[in-house]
Amino acid sequence: MHPENPSFHAHHPPMGALASFTFGAHGQKAGMGIALPGPYPGVLNVGYQTVDNVVHLLPLFEGSDSSESERYVDGQEGTGGRLSILKDVKREYGWASDRLSALGVCFEVLTPFFEIPDPSKAQLDELARASCPVVHVNVHFTNDSAFPLKGIFALGIDHRWSSLGDCEAGGLVGAVSQQRIGFASNTEGARSFIDFDCISAMNREHQTANFLLGPTAGLELEVPPGETKTLEIVLGFYVGEVATYNREMRYYYTRHFSSLLQVLDFGLRNRNYYITQAKARDEELATAMLNDEQKFLVAHATRGYYASTQWLWNGEKSIWVVNEGEYLMMNTFDLTVDMLFFEMRMNPWTIKNVLQQFVEDYSFVDKVFSHENPQKRYSGGISFTHDMGVMNHWSPKGRSAYEVAGLDRKCFSHMTCEQLTNWVLCASIYVGKTDDHDFFERYMRIFIECFNSLKTRDNPIAELRNGLMGFESARTEGGGEITTYDSLDHSLGQARNNVYLAGKMWASYVLLHSLFTRKEMDSLAEDAFNCAKQVAHTLSQAYSEELGFIPAILEGNNRSAIIPAIEALVYPYVLGLSSSVSESGPFGEYIRCLKFHLKNILHPNLCLYNDGGWKLSSTADNSWQSKIALCQFVAREILGFDFGDDQLRTDLAHARWQREGASASACSDQFRSGVAHGSLYYPRCVTNILWLTERK
Repeated sequence: MHPENPSFHAHHPPMGALASFTFGAHGQKAGMGIALPGPYPGVLNVGYQTVDNVVHLLPLFEGSDSSESERYVDGQEGTGGRLSILKDVKREYGWASDRLSALGVCFEVLTPFFEIPDPSKAQLDELARASCPVVHVNVHFTNDSAFPLKGIFALGIDHRWSSLGDCEAGGLVGAVSQQRIGFASNTEGARSFIDFDCISAMNREHQTANFLLGPTAGLELEVPPGETKTLEIVLGFYVGEVATYNREMRYYYTRHFSSLLQVLDFGLRNRNYYITQAKARDEELATAMLNDEQKFLVAHATRGYYASTQWLWNGEKSIWVVNEGEYLMMNTFDLTVDMLFFEMRMNPWTIKNVLQQFVEDYSFVDKVFSHENPQKRYSGGISFTHDMGVMNHWSPKGRSAYEVAGLDRKCFSHMTCEQLTNWVLCASIYVGKTDDHDFFERYMRIFIECFNSLKTRDNPIAELRNGLMGFESARTEGGGEITTYDSLDHSLGQARNNVYLAGKMWASYVLLHSLFTRKEMDSLAEDAFNCAKQVAHTLSQAYSEELGFIPAILEGNNRSAIIPAIEALVYPYVLGLSSSVSESGPFGEYIRCLKFHLKNILHPNLCLYNDGGWKLSSTADNSWQSKIALCQFVAREILGFDFGDDQLRTDLAHARWQREGASASACSDQFRSGVAHGSLYYPRCVTNILWLTERK
């Protein structure tokens, strides 16, 4: 794809290293970072020096978006040099490649991703290739002049570098910093440099190429007249010490590599393998039946996901963590359930891994109460925390970093009922898609406890249930629960009697019915089916002919319209339970109501922005692209909507939200009127992987 606006930051991450080489927005800081909440605030210089000592650079560093095409810069040594910012930058953005080109230079970054083999079954060489924390770079220089030029790649950081020549690097040239980040090349003729800045390095008066006081390190390559040469580089990340706290773990790659130098060397020796993988992913997306804006959004989201992934080793087994973007919360369950579709496609073992972590370390049993009588408590049942910790600090068992008591339906309150549905949905789809009999047998008791807990959170008294969450977790200490839409108004933020959450309860019952039926647990299957029928009936009866939709909250004369009322249809559908989401199936009335609901709210007065983008709630200017992508899939693939020419307009709006509204934050999720407002640097947008499965 060739984005209409090439100026936006994108992640370029290895898998499982919680690391990213982030760049792309013109005039912005960029660089390599590990476990950061945003782009590394450094300098990226890519370009060349011509015979007249002018350094021509792509506009990928702070201040380079100046309207001046050329200016004089005094180097730190007092040697003047001229800097010219290259114009007319073109960008080609693939699923695993990113190419920026201008006159005389093409900067190509490859971030291959592929199936991560199950660590309990795979061969060592497979695991080494999958875990090696490297990113591959090619800088192509074309010299159409009659004189030689010097090709340049350089990174400026806020600490200092060591030259690989001083590190016994076996003939590689490059630099490393604190043995955590570095770059290397084995390109013939490439030379390394360290200096105060790129201009100083290219115009130095001294004879020491690696001047260790400088914060900028790079590579240069002479290109003769009339020739094209490529500088091949590998970027590496490495944390050798303990990576997490309270429960000490190391990165999985430390089982295969004892130093950053080994990582760089392995990356270069296996370069052809990685390039082949990147080309395969590019071809897969390029040939998909999606428009270019959809392809862009898929590619952007995938990068955001891998940049937040963390493959750890606890001394006995692998531990998989996805960090929550800028917030760096660990395995936030709200995200796990949305990234489920991507992980089931690429690495199903990671779903199993996270589900086991939640059961073993982040489950609990609580009590529940009615908001009408907070003092009277009932046995609640099992549920799970919102997350497992933050910024590499594991939370104590049974507690999250996010949730606190005493808040009534506000940010940071408990999400107990929603996390319960999340475990049921993820575990049911995992078992249903993989037929992992051992997993089900091991956790059969948990499935049954979850089923009973869901019913109790409706109402502890069976005769009074209507299928919706009606009772709050006692962990709120008299407050009220919230949903994953924590920063919205009550249309999506409040959990009690929430139509969005009711849909997830319905889907949980449908999936449990299917699972219990397959396992010949007939009594439980019948009970689960009746519970699903009850939810569907309540929601169908709540459809308002006057409003033309189901109100978001079934209490207090609520009149908000929400798109995510349809969201939960995705779970039965991906499990192949097509009759459950059909108008001719057992929940036909419910499905028809949802069709009318969506049709009537998708207009500018309610749930559309003026640019065609989707607005999740009619009463809140806050939308998450991950949820939009999921609901678009449901609308087109399950409910049969054909948006015609409006589809491209909507996709273009959402792509512009990323390229313009979040241009300095890489892939982001939460937007207000097309401008990133929160959930920056985020992994959850990979819900759009579902688009690749749509029947066209």
